[in-house]
Amino acid sequence: MGHLSPQAIDSMQHQNLVKGLKISIPREFNHIYSSCANGKSHRFPFPNSSSTYYTKMELVVMDITSPMLVPTWDGFLYALVIVEVSCRYPVGRLLHTKEDVGVTVRDVLAMLER
Repeated sequence: MGHLSPQAIDSMQHQNLVKGLKISIPREFNHIYSSCANGKSHRFPFPNSSSTYYTKMELVVMDITSPMLVPTWDGFLYALVIVEVSCRYPVGRLLHTKEDVGVTVRDVLAMLER
């Protein structure tokens, strides 16, 4: 869903996880390059039509964002999106920490099954 931050790449370089890579970390890195955004948004994640048929709750797709640079008013740093594929019903939840994912996924799946 995105690129590693320059700090993460620099950390990997110092731990000898990356060889032959030299980067310089900009002083401010809080922007998105237009080519990256355009490359990721060139089409919708789900097509309008599909020949594959899924029964209810057969396939559930989920994704979580990286920590956001600026938290929400209530201090949320993560966004979790869950989609039930048979009816394409999306559910979004904001989370304070990644540790909240397990409980949130369980609660959302229980809600979808009802």
